[in-house]
Amino acid sequence: MADELLRKERNLLFNCDKDIFNQLAALLESLDQESDEDDDERFDEDEQEDASTPSHNAIHMAVNAYLAALKTLARTKYLKRSMSKNSRASVIVDFLGDRLPSEEILLEIGRNISIQNGLRRFVGSHRRFIREAASSYSQFRRKKEITEAYYAELPMNRTHLSDTELDGLVLLILKNARLLLKQSFVSRALKESRFSYLASIAELFRNQIMVDEATDFSMLELACMANLTSIECESFFACGDFNQRITSNGVSNESQLKWAVRSFEYRIVQTVYRQSRKLNEFAESLLRLQGGDLRTLGKVQEESTHDGVSPVLKEYAAEEECAAWIADRIKEVEKTVKQLPTIAVLVNSEAQVRPMAKNLTALLEDINLMAVACEEGKALGEGTDVRVFDIQHIKGLEFEAVFFAGVDQLATEKPDLFDRFLYVGTTRAATYLGLVCVDGWPKRLESLRSLCESDWCV
Repeated sequence: MADELLRKERNLLFNCDKDIFNQLAALLESLDQESDEDDDERFDEDEQEDASTPSHNAIHMAVNAYLAALKTLARTKYLKRSMSKNSRASVIVDFLGDRLPSEEILLEIGRNISIQNGLRRFVGSHRRFIREAASSYSQFRRKKEITEAYYAELPMNRTHLSDTELDGLVLLILKNARLLLKQSFVSRALKESRFSYLASIAELFRNQIMVDEATDFSMLELACMANLTSIECESFFACGDFNQRITSNGVSNESQLKWAVRSFEYRIVQTVYRQSRKLNEFAESLLRLQGGDLRTLGKVQEESTHDGVSPVLKEYAAEEECAAWIADRIKEVEKTVKQLPTIAVLVNSEAQVRPMAKNLTALLEDINLMAVACEEGKALGEGTDVRVFDIQHIKGLEFEAVFFAGVDQLATEKPDLFDRFLYVGTTRAATYLGLVCVDGWPKRLESLRSLCESDWCV
C-alpha cells in the first residue's frame, strides 16, 4: 500500500513538472552534508541482496532520494517525531515546499511504513547481527553522552574511523559471526544462499593461527587473529617478549593477552642459545633500568663458556666519524676471528641506510669488505657483507656483531621506546655490541656506562 501511494505521488509530481527531478539531481550534487539516517530508515527497504543493482544515473538517484525523503517525512509525522535538520531528507522536503503530498496521504504512508518496518526487524535478523555492526556503531558514536565520556575528539567526517575503531568493528563482526556459526540451525544450512554472507566469513578461518612478535600487536588485533581460528579447532599460538615490544599500542602484560584470548595459556621460555654471558648481563641491567619483566630474560646456561666481550661505546661522533669508528671496530673483529661473522649496523631511519652503507664500504675496502643497504628490512648481500638496517626492521634477525648508530638521537626521537629498541638490538647480538652517540650518552642510561669499553683492544 505504501509503495503504491509513493509511486502515485512520484508520478503526479513528475506530470506537474517534467524538470523536477533534474532540479533535484542538481541540488543533491551541490550538497556537501552526509545523509543523517534515523533509527528506522534502514528498515524502509527489503533485504539489499534481493534487490537489483542500483543505478548510478543522476536522475534515478534523485528519484530514489525523493522517495526516501517522503518515507522519512511520512514516518516522522505518523510517529509524531521531528526530522533531523541536518539530514538530506530535510533539505529535499524544504526544496519540495508546497509540492509535498497532503497531510492525510503522508500519515497513511507513514502508518503503512511503520507497520512494515516493525515486521522487517524480524526478517533476516541474523543478517543484521553481522551487517549492521558499522551502522550501529555510527549511531552509538553520535550520542552526546557517549562522545563526552569516551572520545577525546571525533573526526570532521563522521564516516571516518580510527585504526582502533576499525579493529573493534572487525572484532565485533568476527565474534558475532562465530556465535551464529555455532548455532545448529546455521551450521546445517550454511550452504543456503541466505547464509552466504556467513559462509564467506567462515572461509577466512584457519585450523591454526600462529603469531610471531605478538607483543607488537594491540589487544584488539590479537583478538581479531584469535577469532580467525576454525570453530572446530580454535587453535591459536603466539610468541613474543614483552620487553621487546617496539610499538606504542602493543600488549605490555599477561592480563592484556588474556583479555584478547580468554583461554590463553601463558608459558615463559628463557633459553639463550647464542648470546654471550657479558651481553646477557648487559641486557639484564638494561631491563632492570627500564623496569622490564625479568621473568622473560633469557638465561645463559651455566655450562656455557661463551663469556664474550663487553659492549663498546663511542660518544660525540658526527656522521663520518661514526662510520669510521664502526669500521675500526669491524676491523678489530676481523683480526680476532678466523672467519668474519655476520655483522649488522642499525641506523635510526630509512633515509640513513644508504649513506651509512656507502661510507662503510669506502672505509672497509682495505680488508675486502662491503656494506649493503638493506632498505625496507630486506636482508640482501653475501654472507660476509656488513648489512645496514633501519632499526625498525631488526626484530627476528640475529648477528654475531651489532652496531647502533645514534643511540642518543633515538632517545630524543622515540623517548618512550628507545630503550626497548636498544634491548632488542642487544639481544640480536651474539658476541659484539657497539654503541655510537652523536652527542653524549643518554642520561637515562648513565648507570650502564660502566659496563662499556671504548674498544676491544685487539
